[in-house]
Amino acid sequence: MADPMSTRLRHPEFRGRMGVARAEITPPIGIYARTWGSARHDQAEGVHRPLLATCLSFQDARGGDELILITLDVMIFWQEEADRIRAVILQGRRLKPHQLILHPSHSHGTPFYLRRQMDRPGGDLIAPYLASIPTRCCELIDEARAQARDAILTWAYGRCELAFNRDAIDPASGRDVCGLNLAVEADHTVLVGRIAASDGAVYATIVNYACHPVSLGGGNRLLSPDYVGAMREVVEQQTGGAICVFVQGAAGDVTPRRSYESDVEAADQNGRELGYAALSTLTAMFPPGQQLVYQGIEESGTALGIWRLRPKASVSTQLSAERITARLPIREMPEREELEHRLAHSSDRVEIERLERALDRRKLVGDGTEGDLSCTVWRLGESFLVATPAEPYTQFQIALRQQFPDAAVAVLMASDGAKNYLPPPAAFQRDVYQVRVSLYKAGALERVTAQVAQAIQAARVTA
Repeated sequence: MADPMSTRLRHPEFRGRMGVARAEITPPIGIYARTWGSARHDQAEGVHRPLLATCLSFQDARGGDELILITLDVMIFWQEEADRIRAVILQGRRLKPHQLILHPSHSHGTPFYLRRQMDRPGGDLIAPYLASIPTRCCELIDEARAQARDAILTWAYGRCELAFNRDAIDPASGRDVCGLNLAVEADHTVLVGRIAASDGAVYATIVNYACHPVSLGGGNRLLSPDYVGAMREVVEQQTGGAICVFVQGAAGDVTPRRSYESDVEAADQNGRELGYAALSTLTAMFPPGQQLVYQGIEESGTALGIWRLRPKASVSTQLSAERITARLPIREMPEREELEHRLAHSSDRVEIERLERALDRRKLVGDGTEGDLSCTVWRLGESFLVATPAEPYTQFQIALRQQFPDAAVAVLMASDGAKNYLPPPAAFQRDVYQVRVSLYKAGALERVTAQVAQAIQAARVTA
């Protein structure tokens, strides 16, 4: 195993052709936006910050093989909707499934966009909005392709203490709650990518951080990208307007310092914290294509060990992609008929919300005892992007980064659909929310981690 300190002296990089494009995707005010069961409103009453979609195109140095990453300020696309959107994009832009990752920021300040909610106040705006997404994505792909240029993508790990473990216990009742758990250290890793043209000009950055975007809770009545909006603003202001792309990490068990508030300043403060942490990491990066190399001793009052920046012999141009599928045992859950019966006879708004989501989960996995969970693994030079429709605990990204310490490993959760949480076995001994709504039995996280690690190792060996 490589020295984990190596990425601080020699950043993982990829050389190829890369393009970036952005568009606003804020839905109309008045759209049905009852995201939280505790909410006392049904429709969005305004906009905190605009919601954005961004496309990054990656090609090998010859301009041949291509990978497309589209990020959107959306909480989630349920599986059927994600499949519908992807099908239009894949056909319209002649892409294969492994070439496209559709990744939501997971902001809980955005609507669910479920077609079954079209009969509710503002629900008539859902279908037209969803219909606009594939077209907008295709336009972004065209623009990103047109803007593509020779560039180097450089990665560096940093630290941000915004995230807290959220598997907490209420001290008064002993109940498991989603809140700040000060007894367990969260994963504070932030992974930052910098895309610089051949002349050194930075034209895009990527911030990969794991933290549920729940700064705003049920009291918020505005459409919001949550902390992601302020984070992008901070980074872009200090990088000459280079487009900042946020990708949500394995955030199944983490929440921001300020959570579930109604004041949008909570989201902005959280975003500024992450933004400045990302800038600190960017500032510490070496120029593209360079590394720090030991030069020997310089005699002074003592023997000085001299390190200097030197050009790398080469920057990796390897680009590959693979979709892998894990077959996982499904947890016991109520049958569809039972959930439909309970839903038909409930009048409590919170209970209705819970039953509807439970019914969605049952429909998602079907009526069998096993289900598939697919992940996409991209290799970009010395870095790997792992996209999963699940919401894994941070253990997922920690394990992968420990196994491949000389690479940059970015995890993108809730991508290409929704398959809910992947908690570790210990969580199944408690009544935490993530276990109550998870689709798969204990051990699923470890099985998926192992299969993804095998895919990464195979890509390293065959390159």
